[in-house]
Amino acid sequence: MNILLVNPWIYDFAAYDLWLKPLGLLYIASFLEKFEHRVYLINCLDRNHPVLKEKYKDHLPPSRRYDCGKFFSQEIEKPAILKDIPRRYKRYGISLDIFEEELTRIKTPDVIGVTSGMTYWYPGVFEVIRRLKEKFPDVPCVLGGIYATLCYEHAKKYSGADYVIKGHGELSMLKIVNKIEGREKEYPEVYLKKTINTLLPAYHLLSSTKSVAILTSRGCPFSCSYCASRLIEPRFIQREPESVLKEINWYVKNFKVEDIAFYDDALLVNASKHIIPILKGIVRKSLEVRFHTPNGLHVRYITREIAKLFYAANFKTIRLSLESVSPERQKDSSNKVTREDFLRCVDNLNKAGYRPDELDAYVMVGLPGQEIQEVVETLEFAHKAGVRVKIVQFSPIPGTPEFEKAFKESNLPLDEPLLQNNSIFPLWMRKISYEDLYRIKNMALKFNQELSK
Repeated sequence: MNILLVNPWIYDFAAYDLWLKPLGLLYIASFLEKFEHRVYLINCLDRNHPVLKEKYKDHLPPSRRYDCGKFFSQEIEKPAILKDIPRRYKRYGISLDIFEEELTRIKTPDVIGVTSGMTYWYPGVFEVIRRLKEKFPDVPCVLGGIYATLCYEHAKKYSGADYVIKGHGELSMLKIVNKIEGREKEYPEVYLKKTINTLLPAYHLLSSTKSVAILTSRGCPFSCSYCASRLIEPRFIQREPESVLKEINWYVKNFKVEDIAFYDDALLVNASKHIIPILKGIVRKSLEVRFHTPNGLHVRYITREIAKLFYAANFKTIRLSLESVSPERQKDSSNKVTREDFLRCVDNLNKAGYRPDELDAYVMVGLPGQEIQEVVETLEFAHKAGVRVKIVQFSPIPGTPEFEKAFKESNLPLDEPLLQNNSIFPLWMRKISYEDLYRIKNMALKFNQELSK
């Protein structure tokens, strides 16, 4: 069958490409190709789209180091519920005319699959589905991804998709394709677990593979109060280290990739059987590629050995999960870090060879009940420890304990996904204002500039 997969635009106040690849969609594409289906992909978040680079070359933001950068964007009207937010609302990704051109280039599909990212990005998802339905009114459309999983009923009611699926979509999508094809077949859940070590994302469908993202595991064994990882994938499954090394080698040899980002939520768990063999294998192969960890690493697991292996394996982006130095906050969010753990981790990384301006710590702002002083104290602690800080604005994610707290604390209907946007929390936070947020960001900027001198 001919199957069209689409990665929608981001509709938001801000967006940045930090190795943002449609990894779930690429896994589904690869899985379907194994069953000899023909797969086409339209990636609306393709910063390297050849037509975009030609048509809008004078308006494209420059790419930054390690193949990251800002998306091409066009300002659009804000949804009515966000009209009081003093920021510009935009469509991030390829232009509408390029999207329509892409639709004319492909053979009429038998099935369409659309993924979704953050819950509050759903306007871009809906716009994609609307346009697909206009072009291919009789073709079944399947919606999956994060928004579809966390806001399942909302997606079923409003998206316009014919099918909505939860969680990782390989098996679910295959079953729907088989049903539409008229030959239904059941696959045991262990089938996917068996293929996780051999299935590679279909990166050949992307226009550029200068950088790629990789998953060495699925799910997370922790239950942080603000995170939805276990809601999206309840099981924690780690791949065999040798399969990860084969995948990395494949990218370097066949795609000439320069940067590889690890997307794992728990990269360092079971280190002796997982990340340590992977790192040693990378060092042994002497691969000319840079590695990055955009998701916050669990500092408690960064031993002297792991720090040395990170450095030897050419890991350039090290981001550490700090969130807050409040003992009460740390206890509520899985108790995975203390001040002592963080200082020990930074010391290990420094002794391995990392400079202060090569280390970043995530600091959260806007958590329910959070006082401004807690954030300031965390920023000062991270700065004194000798690492840069990255501000993370809290987003209330449905199904998490922090969402329930935020729902009770606010006077807003947070079950509307648009109001889960991390840019608007000062509207309902009683203890942190927009002025406080700007002050915090300026403080972080000042601290980071001092470390870069």
